[in-house]
Amino acid sequence: MNNPLLQIQGLKTCFFTRKGVVKAVDGVDLRINEGETLGLVGESGCGKTVTALSIMRLIPEPIGRIVEGSILFDGIDLAKATESEMRRIRGNRISMIFQEPMTSLNPVFKVGFQIAEAIQIHQEVSSREAWERSIEMLRMVGIPSPESRVNEYPHQMSGGMRQRVMIAMALSCRPKLMIADEPTTALDVTIQAQILDLVNRLKERVGSSILLITHNLGVVAEVAQYVGVMYAGYIVEYGDVLSLFKNPKHPYTIGLFQSIPKKRGAGRRERLQVIPGLVPDLLGLPIGCKFQDRCPRVFRRCKEESPGLLEIEPGHQVRCWLYG
Repeated sequence: MNNPLLQIQGLKTCFFTRKGVVKAVDGVDLRINEGETLGLVGESGCGKTVTALSIMRLIPEPIGRIVEGSILFDGIDLAKATESEMRRIRGNRISMIFQEPMTSLNPVFKVGFQIAEAIQIHQEVSSREAWERSIEMLRMVGIPSPESRVNEYPHQMSGGMRQRVMIAMALSCRPKLMIADEPTTALDVTIQAQILDLVNRLKERVGSSILLITHNLGVVAEVAQYVGVMYAGYIVEYGDVLSLFKNPKHPYTIGLFQSIPKKRGAGRRERLQVIPGLVPDLLGLPIGCKFQDRCPRVFRRCKEESPGLLEIEPGHQVRCWLYG
């Protein structure tokens, strides 16, 4: 097994509200090896984005903070790093592509200036060289006529173009780790495929590892080597894509696969499978397994003790008492 570029152990990130403590991330364990892509999947609100923001140390304080655990990146514990250390790492060694480029890009600055600024902050280059590199980055991500597009504002570009600009900015300093948070959510299917293909090709070219956050299992199957399934703040199943897709173990993972619409023969109709119930309130999580109220195979121990991640096969882990 390769040396992990990123290893998260027991990560807990909480938000302290007037109603109580929200355990948004509640004991996450993850690892990403050099040159690999890890897909992090789960329903909206399960903690995927908060995990990414914890890695970047962008949790808004004092309302939220990392309360426990370690985030080891290339030998540095990001959970304990100073803000000045994080400023040198963010955008340079770790970059992030956010969900909605229109709100992530500054509307009053040209896209070329925004890419060049990111380069100049982290690399000792002249403004002229940074500008030329921003043109080259736009060319690399497949934007036509980059010499003129570099002078455009975000509102002058389509959604797909803006997402390509975000990718160009994220890759401009050749980071070791790129976090892509739902990079295709707001795009149509054709553009989604182009963006995913682009991310895959650029990963090989730049040599970055990728943490891909999504709720789309098809996207994970297309680009990732490993997948972590997240539910209510922690990982319920982890493994390589082939074994997990072929033989999912956790009742929640099985439910996700069953809820995917399937192709049927002409004239055949089948009711779409759903996972019953609702995600538990993070202000009042149940004792024991967090999935107990929605699980078709729940039994007494599930309501008394919280299961840990158990390795049932080499590299395949599941958090469930069915395998205890």
